[in-house]
Amino acid sequence: MPEVFERMRGLYTPCTDIRRKIFVGITRFVLERRKPEDIEKLPFSIIDMRTPTYRCCSYRELSIVRQRIRLAFGLPLVEELDNMPISEGIEKAFTEKKVLAAPIVNVIRAACEKCPEDQVIVTDMCQKCMAHPCSIVCPVGAISFPNGGKAFIDQSTCVKCMKCVKACPYTSITRMVRPCAAACGVDAIHSDEFGYAEIDQAKCVNCGLCTVSCPFAAISDKTELVQILHQLMGPEKQRPYAIIAPSFVGQFGRLAQPGAIFAAIRMVGFRNVEEVAYGADCDTLLLADKLARGLAEQRRAGSAQAESVALEPDKKPSLRFLGTSCCPSWVQTARRHFPEYADNIAESFTPMVETARLIKKKEPDAKVVFIGPCIAKKGEALEPEVRPFVDHVLTFEELAAIFVAKDIDLAAIPPDQFPKGASALGRGYAVAGGVAGAIAETAEKKYGVRDLAVAKADTLRNCRAMLADIKNGKIRAELVEGMACPGGCVGGPGTLAALTSAKIEVGKFAGTASARLPECPAE
Repeated sequence: MPEVFERMRGLYTPCTDIRRKIFVGITRFVLERRKPEDIEKLPFSIIDMRTPTYRCCSYRELSIVRQRIRLAFGLPLVEELDNMPISEGIEKAFTEKKVLAAPIVNVIRAACEKCPEDQVIVTDMCQKCMAHPCSIVCPVGAISFPNGGKAFIDQSTCVKCMKCVKACPYTSITRMVRPCAAACGVDAIHSDEFGYAEIDQAKCVNCGLCTVSCPFAAISDKTELVQILHQLMGPEKQRPYAIIAPSFVGQFGRLAQPGAIFAAIRMVGFRNVEEVAYGADCDTLLLADKLARGLAEQRRAGSAQAESVALEPDKKPSLRFLGTSCCPSWVQTARRHFPEYADNIAESFTPMVETARLIKKKEPDAKVVFIGPCIAKKGEALEPEVRPFVDHVLTFEELAAIFVAKDIDLAAIPPDQFPKGASALGRGYAVAGGVAGAIAETAEKKYGVRDLAVAKADTLRNCRAMLADIKNGKIRAELVEGMACPGGCVGGPGTLAALTSAKIEVGKFAGTASARLPECPAE
């Protein structure tokens, strides 16, 4: 159900409203240097107990807001059934050190409405017609008409073939799927014994699309807002550097120029800010070289199939295809669901890490905060091989809360002159197809690779289908790009802009680069 991604994206809904109010409230709480014990007062600055705004009653709103605040402080979820106060251990969050730990994405049971997982249902639009085409086309006899009334579907028998949906002349039959589960491309969300949504953390890859697909805002991720703010409030020489993802353009309003966004990031306390597109350039050069060398060997053998026949039975071809590695959710999904292709996914660091490494190479003790559209990066930054380079992760939405709390108007800031170091191809990583396009074009221009077979997909469900087609021989692929989010990084759960406009802005910004092809600053 790819349409599930588009229904609420770009809309300022009450779910968006409460999420951002909490981020701004927490930011102001920290900037005002409030004490940990004051945390119980914070919800009352966000909701009005006299009149419920989002829920049936103010007390339910209070419960939910308290739990969202705790997650936003980066601490484990505490619910009423745990028989402990929400403020339990809250003082641990008041630090510049990392407190974030898995699981990143959590279901707030008090907010969950126990949506049906997957049902074909008859709505009140049923006219009890005489023709009964829905029952005629049903292959398993799941539809009946009790007491001559409207159609009834036996859920235990229904196979969800959707024939009745197409046959009904009144469009009165529909399929209801839990939105969070529909958005999950790895089937990690199911119902617990009480009907609440539950995340199988062993399957979850932290793509975070469930957090923005639930129409009740019942799923939330942890943030590092509090810890980053403590760093920004510290001594100037100890403040962190910011590295920002290529998808940042257009995320803070059309009047916010790239140079103004960089200036605002410095205004809130970051020592400096760099484009992650620099790291994308490094990654492009590395993978283009790897692809060219592997293809040269493979094509000399005639084809991947011919080579596999000629090789010894226990010896694998040097390259069946090269899979991109910039999206951690895609990498985890590919390796878990198609372990036979695990070695085909590039082992290279992501552009986030490559950019952070450039900073730490010059200043080993520097702190680096990645700013982007991605919840999965929070999980990636917990990995042992990444922790030495990326200290904290912030989404665009969380950064916007800092701007609001500090009363920074991006449209009013004279933009800094923007550095022209990153290439157009590196800046294009933000949009689906941009990564494979950059690698393919670089491989052609630099190594003479032509007639490259490229496969690409966005959303994890589509990525899994693509890999299945490759495995079944339906798709020939030498370079494979996977993106967890719809439209690529511009569709990430931490974004602020509508998908279509975000794509346009990325394209415009890429066009301002001084060079099209990448050059790695480390070279």
